[in-house]
Amino acid sequence: MAADEDTHRLRPTPLQFEQLTTSYRFDAELASLLTEFQYRADGITLTATNDRPLPAATVVAHTAGLEAVFGGDNSLVFVCYDDRGYQMVNPVETTLITALTQAINTSPSTARSDGGTTGPLGEGPDVPTTTSQSVPPTAKSDDAVPTVGVVTPHNAQRGRLEQFLSAQITANTVEQYQGGERDIIVVSATVTDPEFARREERFILNLRRLLVAISRSKLLTVVVCSTSLFEVAPQDSERLDDGPVWARLFTQAVGRDPQPAWTGPLAEFTGDKRTDHADVPVQVYPSEIDTSGGER
Repeated sequence: MAADEDTHRLRPTPLQFEQLTTSYRFDAELASLLTEFQYRADGITLTATNDRPLPAATVVAHTAGLEAVFGGDNSLVFVCYDDRGYQMVNPVETTLITALTQAINTSPSTARSDGGTTGPLGEGPDVPTTTSQSVPPTAKSDDAVPTVGVVTPHNAQRGRLEQFLSAQITANTVEQYQGGERDIIVVSATVTDPEFARREERFILNLRRLLVAISRSKLLTVVVCSTSLFEVAPQDSERLDDGPVWARLFTQAVGRDPQPAWTGPLAEFTGDKRTDHADVPVQVYPSEIDTSGGER
């Protein structure tokens, strides 16, 4: 284990919830998910701006798997796969995320190298996390191109991703993205070894870190993770809400018995039969979130 990873885990930078009742960063679907996932327990019901689907010209999805991710109007999509062997560096997720980001038309003029705030798609400026009101967004242009960021828990995975991502896409840790935002956020869970995840439960399965990661997006959050992470949750569905956060988030977003919108080997998802780990099974689950404020 690298020394910087060990220090980073033992003394994490404090993360804070955004105590907003109205957000102009994300839409009603993600606001509803965040409310049910955590904020309702704090007596907060989030409301949000109108839905903002991805502009048609934003994505070129050249495979059915990529179309399942980007083709709907969902605010959150899970891209799951089956693996149990990775800890701080994950080449399967690197391949998946490379394919996802290559399908998105990005602009070098809106990128920030540090994971901080930008002004994508004509949106208004970022707001401090301590404010009770947000600045309404300005009108956005459908011709604008999105900003994209990747959030990962480990510096080792960030370093690997940077070898494959374009210069317009920032990969960084949760701490570096706090207070920042992108039009599209891809979350790399990285860890697939269940025992390693259990040993790092306060780090990998930390509620605050996951909330920060998924709430950085304005248009779409794509969560890339192994189904092995869900094994750390109680098997009893009656107790699932008390389980580790990745299983809770998945269930809250897509339901307790979801059917994937697409399933197939990694090579079919990327469209490249020569890719490493070509036979790894991949499933795409778009969110099905109740925006009425009721229980699922």
